[in-house]
Amino acid sequence: MNYGPAPESTLKVDSWLENRRDGFGLFISGQWVTSAETLDSVNPVNGKLLAKIAVAGSGDVDIAVKAARTAQPAWEKLGGHGRARYLYALTQELQKRAGEFAVLESLDSGKPIRESSEFDIPLAIRHFHHQTGRAQLFDVEFPGRSALGVSGLIVASGYPLLSAVQKMAPALAAGNCIVLKPSLHTSLSALLFAGLCEEIGLPPGVVNIVTGGAATGEYLVDHPNVDQIDFTGSIAVGSDIRSRTAGTGKTLNLNLDRKLPFIIFEDADLDSAVEELVETVLCNRVEPCGAGVQLLLQEGVESRALDKIHARVGKLRTGNPLDANTDLGANIDPASLASIVQRNEAFVSGDDFGLLLSVTGFRLLSEALELADGSGRSMAASIWSENINRALDVASQLNAATVWINDSNPFDLGSGRETVEKALRSPIEFSRGDMALNSAPSTKATRTASIGDLPPIVRIEGGHQADIPRAVSAAVRAGDWTRDSGFSRARVLNHMAENLSERKEEFCWYLAQFTGVSEEAARREIDASVERLFSYAAWADKYDGAVRQYERSGAALAVNEAVGVIAVGCPDHLPLLAPVALLAPALAVGNRVVLVASERNAPSRADYQRMLTLLLESSGIPAGVVNIVTGARDDLVEVLAAHKQVDGVWYFGSAEGSVRVEQASAPSLAHTWVNRGKFPDWFSRDEGEGRHFLREACRVKNIWIPHGD
Repeated sequence: MNYGPAPESTLKVDSWLENRRDGFGLFISGQWVTSAETLDSVNPVNGKLLAKIAVAGSGDVDIAVKAARTAQPAWEKLGGHGRARYLYALTQELQKRAGEFAVLESLDSGKPIRESSEFDIPLAIRHFHHQTGRAQLFDVEFPGRSALGVSGLIVASGYPLLSAVQKMAPALAAGNCIVLKPSLHTSLSALLFAGLCEEIGLPPGVVNIVTGGAATGEYLVDHPNVDQIDFTGSIAVGSDIRSRTAGTGKTLNLNLDRKLPFIIFEDADLDSAVEELVETVLCNRVEPCGAGVQLLLQEGVESRALDKIHARVGKLRTGNPLDANTDLGANIDPASLASIVQRNEAFVSGDDFGLLLSVTGFRLLSEALELADGSGRSMAASIWSENINRALDVASQLNAATVWINDSNPFDLGSGRETVEKALRSPIEFSRGDMALNSAPSTKATRTASIGDLPPIVRIEGGHQADIPRAVSAAVRAGDWTRDSGFSRARVLNHMAENLSERKEEFCWYLAQFTGVSEEAARREIDASVERLFSYAAWADKYDGAVRQYERSGAALAVNEAVGVIAVGCPDHLPLLAPVALLAPALAVGNRVVLVASERNAPSRADYQRMLTLLLESSGIPAGVVNIVTGARDDLVEVLAAHKQVDGVWYFGSAEGSVRVEQASAPSLAHTWVNRGKFPDWFSRDEGEGRHFLREACRVKNIWIPHGD
């Protein structure tokens, strides 16, 4: 049987576009504002002009940010219930006009109407509904927390409305006001959404939408009154944003395009795997920035899998995206087709339509992991195996934020709490700036100890930048610490606390003798250090995740996993307590650490260094888990921040040093936590320890496990 045409009606969308044939302005403070420059939005299938849209200049962006800033206090003051009422109204209006949004998405992006009507828009509605509930429960879930202020949201072209909603809804639920910059290629659904904001009477300035190209996004990133940048797009642009915002205090949420590993093992259900593979490729094919799917096939099934993929691709129907029978629409940026696949095999169907993926074979599980993790932490991955033990083993080791087992592309509503969390200020705002202790400039690095004189359990190195690769390499090789159980790590931290307590008088004497503090102050510092170690030993096997249900048969595991290798720059004061307060939470959840002691207060006597080394060694910490480097702290941490094998950087020093760390980490995109010259009260259990330290030491991985036939 041949399929007959089943085109979707465009009457409502055509009418909407016709009423705005003079062009769309910018949506600022509840009004449509003209701009000096416009661009054409065209249908990627036939090149037909859909609309003229405004291009926001720096002045336009400034007006939008000021509107958001003005509206934000009143929006936050509404409280969770008040914000939930508006979000619910937006959800209802979006649901009523779902058909219009689906048609507009397909016209503007070239994606099939089946995808936009059955996936994108319904999931956008569900996400708004979910965050409405988060807003309603805000005071219960996030007591005492406050909004960041103004959120700048920059959306890619792949899922125009869904991506925008995933950023807008949690930001609004948290009490922020937003300035949204849609993709240059797919702006129309955001402009239709602006109409919904008008219809429900959303307070002016809560949602502002500025259209334009890369320059418009740069104006938003650089604006001094934007508190948060949430960006989805290429690694290169994400790195540039990290560099541009260094030292500004902006909160960054970067969702960067890396290849999605799709791993098929020999015992997989091949028919299901191939079907989901094709759907995954179709859903990830419209980005112009070069991301895509990385297919990894175990050797025993490689030939059969490729045959099935070829056969399935050959049956794809290409054509009019508004036809419900169309599988493959148009690429938004056809010029990107040649650049997406850089190696191996490409599958292409049609003249103007493309379906592309890279293919690599593997034999061993270890090879699959190495190939999958080669481009860094991916946003998602998919594993196919009928052996659930193998699947869970691979899922736990993959460097990915979300892992699907025998499935792909389910929508994660459960992560809504984390997205709201990212739109809130830290529960602890460090405010202590001790100029007397922290204004001393960094000195040139000098060698302070001989590695040959010390046990190998901890490397206390000379402070030369050439020593950094050795310390990082030792930390990388100590991966068993990360894979070990929380119970085992708790035992080590407990032993460390016990040993420090037993040697209290020795440490007290050395602290007083070589750092100039009184014996009373030294005892207080040691007592607090012992308490921190016992506290994080208690957390080590308790800071776990959650199990979430989703509507299909199955569950999602939200797992707190270690960041990996963390470089820690210690402050100039409290030479024992401050390093312990930073080292202990990092170790508790499985990180390996390169700790850079402050050159101002790091005791220089080899006897003290040997004692600290023996303390760690006697506590059972494996070699390479803790690596101590002494020298010019800011210089050394800057080198560590740029190291490709360093996954995170914690810096507690000057405001200038914080800027250096953020700038240095831009190419590597390592997670950074800097204090900008402000310090906690290290003796306080509210500021100097707790969940806010553990959150920085972890990242959440969602593992989706379906069950049933």
